[in-house]
Amino acid sequence: MVRPPRFPSRRTLAPQPAPPGLYRSTYDPVLGAAICRRLAAGESLRSICRRDPSMPTEKTVWNWARAHEEFRTMKAHALATARTASLAAQQARDAARRAAMGTGKRKCWNAGRDGYAPRIDGMICARLMAGMTLADICAEAGMPSVGTVFNWLRRHPDFLAHYRRAKALAPDMMAQNACEDLPWIGARASWVSLRRTIRASDKRAARQSLKRYAPDRGPLELTVRLVAADGSERVIYGDAWPET
Repeated sequence: MVRPPRFPSRRTLAPQPAPPGLYRSTYDPVLGAAICRRLAAGESLRSICRRDPSMPTEKTVWNWARAHEEFRTMKAHALATARTASLAAQQARDAARRAAMGTGKRKCWNAGRDGYAPRIDGMICARLMAGMTLADICAEAGMPSVGTVFNWLRRHPDFLAHYRRAKALAPDMMAQNACEDLPWIGARASWVSLRRTIRASDKRAARQSLKRYAPDRGPLELTVRLVAADGSERVIYGDAWPET
């Protein structure tokens, strides 16, 4: 491998000093006083430096405060004056609000209103019967929180009855929806698939606590019929479950 030749280099020009006036401060006492007056009136340094083209940058103002004692003193006094005026105005607003509220017992703005509506009641119960969990329902946009739903259950007996009925019917609805999607290829094979589908739906309902907190459903309400080629119907799930 051939390396390129190295050419030694050396400095031929001596280090030069900085140009005169490069680091000289551009502080103007008149401009500094104008900035401090605006600070004392409540205006922020950012708005002064960014909205007014005739003003220096924020970095320049901070450099002026570090380099010039008189400007640093004026700036500190202006900020203290603005802070005192702001606190006084806040105290006046608090006093006016307390005077408007009075000395009686405070009342919440939504006292006596919990937001319950029959429309939301129906939407929640319909989703419960479809197999959704309460957490998933409440996570949707426009739905109340889980805590609000439990408060409604304590305050509204009608909603409690609808909620319990939806919980009781949810396993049957889930099984019926699953059975509708089964391919009916034969009587015995269909029974096996149906048993597996019902068992899977029951497990899913148990995992979602649909059966645990629901009242007794009583007799089975789901009935599945198989239609033969000649048009005859046969109950394969429900009151007359076939023997295998």
